[in-house]
Amino acid sequence: MVSFADQAFIKSVVTNFDIAAAALLVYDYLITVGDEITYMWPSAWNPGKVLFFLTRYLVFVDTSLVLVHQFQVLTPNQCGIIFRSIGWMLGIGVGIAEAILTMRTCVIWAGNKTVQYALITIFIVLWAPLLYFLNDALSSLVFTTPPNPGTPGCFLLTQKNILFAVFIIVMSYETIIMTLTVIKGVTHFRQASSPLVVVLYRDGILNYIWLFALSLVNVVVLLTAPHGYTTLLSALQRVLHSLLSSRILLHLREAVAAGREDFGMNAIGTSPNFSFARPRIQIERRTYLDTYTDPLPGDERRRYVGLETFEARAATTNTQTSGWTKEELEAERDDDF
Repeated sequence: MVSFADQAFIKSVVTNFDIAAAALLVYDYLITVGDEITYMWPSAWNPGKVLFFLTRYLVFVDTSLVLVHQFQVLTPNQCGIIFRSIGWMLGIGVGIAEAILTMRTCVIWAGNKTVQYALITIFIVLWAPLLYFLNDALSSLVFTTPPNPGTPGCFLLTQKNILFAVFIIVMSYETIIMTLTVIKGVTHFRQASSPLVVVLYRDGILNYIWLFALSLVNVVVLLTAPHGYTTLLSALQRVLHSLLSSRILLHLREAVAAGREDFGMNAIGTSPNFSFARPRIQIERRTYLDTYTDPLPGDERRRYVGLETFEARAATTNTQTSGWTKEELEAERDDDF
């Protein structure tokens, strides 16, 4: 049985980690909000943009609740409600971040239907037990009243030690994502290394390294440390999932905006698109730079072609780009992410 003095010490350690996670969240937001305003706000709504704002702002809600339960005087019942709310928001938030990683992986696989359906199936198959274990862990939480009723925070009495399974499942799915990324990356970097390609793989690999390492440490803590350390890294894990996944989308938009000559993933044969429902323009020739039709006086239309001729067709329809205006092509390019 852990003494109250030991619980107080454990709580102080966890509180410091929670404060660090909140500080990291605020710092990252302040240094990236300018890019968000520039690259996200003016763009058309699509699945990528919806997921961006969900992963970007929901984390502020559960991080605020984390600070509330650390510094407010609460009853055991109130602690249970807040902890369960934080736990479910963590599960949902991590799921949104993994959805962004899934969409990025589908992009680098050029919308391959087999990969798409396989990832969606694996996601559902893994997230069903994840939610079960998460519910089992949160339902088992029992809090106690500290000897001094005026002591702020929540003091955990008992808990079922099953939360580690949640992080093992997350690690498993992220390993699948990373494996698919590496397999496709070998081919892509042999053909080209444009800024957009570099961003896709750099962010994906760094994302995996950080999150896998943190999940692994979380599992070790949950299996070996006293139960008071259950949430030691939970807030940090939630924050990192949010900021890393949102940065993936911000960096992609920034890369596209910086390379205005690239209609899509120049030299690898795809146009990056985070909306699976919209047709993708597949570039057959790797010398494509910038082609559009520009309306001239008297309804005369002239075609401008950069470098060599090329063939472009919609990957899922027979639509051709030869009759598009400059504005239509630019809108298609800008709406890709």
